[in-house]
Amino acid sequence: MEGKKVVTLLLGSPRKGGNSEQLADSLAKGAEEKGCEVRKVRLAGKKLNGCFDCRKCWSTGAPCVQRDDMAQVYEDIAAADVLVFATPLYFYSWSSQIKPVWDRLLPFYAENAKIKVACKKAALLAAAGDAEDNVFDGLKASFRLACGFTKWEIAGMICAAGMYPKSDMAEKGGKFLAEAYELGKKL
Repeated sequence: MEGKKVVTLLLGSPRKGGNSEQLADSLAKGAEEKGCEVRKVRLAGKKLNGCFDCRKCWSTGAPCVQRDDMAQVYEDIAAADVLVFATPLYFYSWSSQIKPVWDRLLPFYAENAKIKVACKKAALLAAAGDAEDNVFDGLKASFRLACGFTKWEIAGMICAAGMYPKSDMAEKGGKFLAEAYELGKKL
């Protein structure tokens, strides 16, 4: 018998209970109702250095040589069947909490990678105070390109514009919460 599908939520907001995390919680509820095991990884507070571009991971296929909390994040990514990246929009892109994760994915798609992560599914959940939908264009492009490199199937993208105070999602983001819940049920 096959085990439960593991859905790992990488929470990239510095605000606990913020809008992107509320989307992630809604997705988690849908996934759990469908029998998935949901694991949450809060990135705020972790020591996640930026990439040094030393290329050791590329030449050896091993995870990053840096000694920080990314080692655990690599394990979380490797153990997941589905990865969900939840982030507030920071200047039309990833939050500073989640950006180092993206910058250090290189070990997973090196030709001689010791940890294989191709064929996973990935989803993007994002929230922004800006009300215009096009503010997410850069983030979506980054997500699509990175998923292409890692050979992750895009399961969905939910981008909630016009959400800044934490209360916004509950007060006017019902559509986005429902979309996240339904996406969770499809994972």
